[in-house]
Amino acid sequence: MRFRAVFAFDIRFQWRHGFYWVYIVVCAFYLVLLHFIPDGYREKVIILLTFSDPSALGLILAGGIVLLEKDQGIHDPLFVTPIRVREYLLSKAGSLSVLSLSAAWGIHVAASGIPVSPLAFSVGIVLTSSLMTLLSIGVVARCQTINSFILLSQAYALPFVLPLLGYLNIWNSGLFLALPTEGTLRLLNGAFSAISITDYLYSIGILLIWNVVVFVWAKRSCEHHVLMSLDRGGAGE
Repeated sequence: MRFRAVFAFDIRFQWRHGFYWVYIVVCAFYLVLLHFIPDGYREKVIILLTFSDPSALGLILAGGIVLLEKDQGIHDPLFVTPIRVREYLLSKAGSLSVLSLSAAWGIHVAASGIPVSPLAFSVGIVLTSSLMTLLSIGVVARCQTINSFILLSQAYALPFVLPLLGYLNIWNSGLFLALPTEGTLRLLNGAFSAISITDYLYSIGILLIWNVVVFVWAKRSCEHHVLMSLDRGGAGE
């Protein structure tokens, strides 16, 4: 019940502050860009754009939303209610995954039609968006300014970009298998071709493991840097 209330609040908050309209503009830009891509490169570019979409959405927007909430003083009344940090995190991950999934489907259908493996495509988007959202919140909880957040978030996110080197045939390494974005790329390939059961299970497994790990880290980060700061602020009044 509490989760539904927080989830509904997040959707309204994002709509009220124009995040949906911003993303409509971003999607339109992607579609215009794809119009100028030669047919021989279009499939790879679509996957790269689809890969960057939930990553950027979760990483940048989640941090911006939390900083905006801080600036508006939303956390003070929010965390004196029965709402727990885990519900706050899951709501952010869920609401931004909805936005990311809608945008990814809109771009893909408009550019190349229905994905060959729609379930794999959708799972890849949702789990990647939730992972990056949780990572972003864990980082932004430690920051006081937008500049510090941008610098720190890029440092944390940099390792997750490495599997792109293998995808682009620049550098391959077995170490990439330990990174969740390797699973993302394999699932997103389901947009254009069927994927094996082995790839499907590996990709979902590695993304779920990293989602759990980053969720635990983000929860502790919020409890230490957000809740404790609120307690100190309350004690000083």
